[in-house]
Order: sequence, then C-alpha cells, then structure tokens
Amino acid sequence: MEIKTLGKVITACAVAGVLSALLLANVTFYEMLMGQLSQWADTQSLIVWNSSPHY
Repeated sequence: MEIKTLGKVITACAVAGVLSALLLANVTFYEMLMGQLSQWADTQSLIVWNSSPHY
C-alpha cells in the first residue's frame, strides 16, 4: 500500500516539475517576443518620425 502512495507522490512531483518547466518556457518566450516587438515598434516609430513632412 505504501509503495502505491509513494508512486503517486513521485508521479505528482514529476507532473508538477514538467508543468513548471513549461510555464517558465512560456514566460521566457513571451518576454522575448515582447522585447522583439518593442524594438520593432521603436524602429517603425523612428522611420515614421524621420519621413514625416510635418517635422
């Protein structure tokens, strides 16, 4: 009986570890994507600013 319980605990810990790793990877990807989009937006803003006939 105790071996089955230990197996369930180990399985639960393994699942929690995998989910945590996936969440961390997702957050890292999101931060990287937002950084890239921010750089792109800054570049586009400069292009529009420099090509505007009003300034």
